[in-house]
Amino acid sequence: MLHIMKVAVGVQDIEHLLEINRSLAKENGGYPYTLTRFPPKQIADILDQGSLYRVIKGIMCCRQIIKDFIPSTRENGSPCIKILLEPEIIRTHSIPIKPFQGWRYLKPETAPADLSRNNIISRTNLPLKMKQDLKELGLIDY
Repeated sequence: MLHIMKVAVGVQDIEHLLEINRSLAKENGGYPYTLTRFPPKQIADILDQGSLYRVIKGIMCCRQIIKDFIPSTRENGSPCIKILLEPEIIRTHSIPIKPFQGWRYLKPETAPADLSRNNIISRTNLPLKMKQDLKELGLIDY
């Protein structure tokens, strides 16, 4: 198994990513996707339960299971690869990531762990501003 990480360019937060995914899924048979210029060489390892980890505003904070890699074409006619994803966005522990272009391989042992759906932080009585900041970082899910 192998994962990849990719910057979610223009995405403001996880809720915005959910909106984008819903829109893309409507036009693509129920599955959201993202485009990339070059396919990974280790596709078989990635398709063996690998995920796409998303970096939003410099923070790796969620993942989606990769369903397939499909050759495609951008609106301008240039070739690309469509990374087909499962619709569910799984929140992970947040990790700051330096800017990069394209995608990068991510080994399972270095990937952030998934957040529990019953994360203790989300159930505490924190100040509203702090909760908003934690939500933006992907640390709580409400």
